[in-house]
Amino acid sequence: MIHHCHALGCGKPCSPRHLMCLSCWSKVPADLQTEVYRTVRLRGPVIDKTWAPWWRAQAKAIAYVARETFPDVDKNNMLLKRAMEFADKLEEK
Repeated sequence: MIHHCHALGCGKPCSPRHLMCLSCWSKVPADLQTEVYRTVRLRGPVIDKTWAPWWRAQAKAIAYVARETFPDVDKNNMLLKRAMEFADKLEEK
């Protein structure tokens, strides 16, 4: 099975270990990249509240690239809001 870049509208193949292809990942600021790397190590073996920090970090990275790529601010904000709400639900479990 081929894994694809999670940046909105990209879809380039990339390693399953990577959130995005190199082209999209390079658009993410270094501090946000660090946050994604830091939080991926916090995740437990099952999707539960330990995944919430990573879910928020990856959503912020995806939203950042989307803002750089697509001018539809309302859509980008809506997608980020949904991701944050999902992270909130993970923490409620």
